[in-house]
Amino acid sequence: MRRVVVASPWAGEAFKKALRDVEVVAAAVLRIEPVDVDVAAVERAVAEADLVVFMSGRAAYRLRELGARLDLRGKTVATAEGGKGAVMVKNAFGVEPQLVADSGEELARSASRCKKAVVFHHGERAAEVVKRLEELCTVEEFYTYRAAPDEAVIASLPEADVYVFFSALAAEAVAQRRRHLLEKAVVVAAGPAVAAALERHGIKPATSPGGRIHEVIAFVRGLL
Repeated sequence: MRRVVVASPWAGEAFKKALRDVEVVAAAVLRIEPVDVDVAAVERAVAEADLVVFMSGRAAYRLRELGARLDLRGKTVATAEGGKGAVMVKNAFGVEPQLVADSGEELARSASRCKKAVVFHHGERAAEVVKRLEELCTVEEFYTYRAAPDEAVIASLPEADVYVFFSALAAEAVAQRRRHLLEKAVVVAAGPAVAAALERHGIKPATSPGGRIHEVIAFVRGLL
């Protein structure tokens, strides 16, 4: 039986339900650790800003879970997680991002002007985005969660026919430690940012045209 490793536990469960004729292994290669957030400080910073950047949709969801009330009307809202991030930001706060980039590098290139920007980081600091924005305006940064490689999970990854990555951080963590597994398989990236992380380690992935779970499942089904 063919085996598909999905480097995300929540996406892996959806794959198990959709792909009945293959073995699906859901692997939590990153430990996601929420951090304490000063909600009042976040609300104050956003009220003063004209540019609000969500590096990931997860950051928007975390703020909503904490009860943050963000009035994003009249502001430029940006995401670096492509269509998936845009949908999550809209789900969280009811606003469609005007600036939708597929990576931090693309977002940094797209930024043109601002007076004050607020950046909500993903699991690590988006240094290239902050550096570019600081050339344009004042910047305030917040973390809503941190992500760290789970060494035990990564070490125990089995050989598979297909590896699927939804996160650039997860892709990079596995490519750094278990590259030989990826070199012998089909590697699927859920979007250009994930693909870029793999390519930096010499892995040429197949990139799904959409990053949402059902789109990636359909793409993998087609490959199988």
